[in-house]
Amino acid sequence: MTHSVFCKKKMRFRSLLHHILLILLLFISVLLLLPAHYFADEPAHSSPALEDKILRLHILAAGNDTASQELKLHVRDEILALIQDTVSDATTAKEAEAALLPRLDEIVIVANRVLADAGVSYHATAELATEFFPIKQYGSVLLPPGEYRALRIVLDEGKGKNWWCMLYPSLCLTEGITATIPDEEKEELRGLLTEEEYDTLFSAKAKKPLFRFRLLELWEELTELLHPDK
Repeated sequence: MTHSVFCKKKMRFRSLLHHILLILLLFISVLLLLPAHYFADEPAHSSPALEDKILRLHILAAGNDTASQELKLHVRDEILALIQDTVSDATTAKEAEAALLPRLDEIVIVANRVLADAGVSYHATAELATEFFPIKQYGSVLLPPGEYRALRIVLDEGKGKNWWCMLYPSLCLTEGITATIPDEEKEELRGLLTEEEYDTLFSAKAKKPLFRFRLLELWEELTELLHPDK
């Protein structure tokens, strides 16, 4: 075997090795970019008991443009003002839902009034429905994924980003993910939930997931492995 043939085979082997390691690198990078809670020892779904004790408000915007998103929040504010007293006297999620049921038409009227005042041509719909929600952090609350009952309000076709909160127990804080749950409301929740359910919501893991980015480091390590002479 001549030296040139040997060099060509060596180069082809290095190229093949390079592609194999690159594929492995990409796979590892995807894993490293996943949120930490994907690897945490938390249940895949919330318990049915916890789901039955929560009623959510879910508003879907018409689109993701600034005007549609701002309009969604305006509808949110008006709806919360309308139904605050309706759910405040409820002692269970089912009671809160039963109190909202006869007010669905009124909720639609208020939402449509907001839309009309904004000069848009589309309308709102409202229903009480069971929906699957992914894992979601809201202030200091981490709500597990699962099937939850919700007051679902759709603006136009609802193709924009959504907004949600807990109608019951009442944690509809408009500040969203930066909201801090008052201690008195935490104690009220403790009285409504079992200790296990409460710990699920206010676990030490209920913090903003940390993302680990090591793509550049891994690439440098791969380059050094393939070209140790450089």
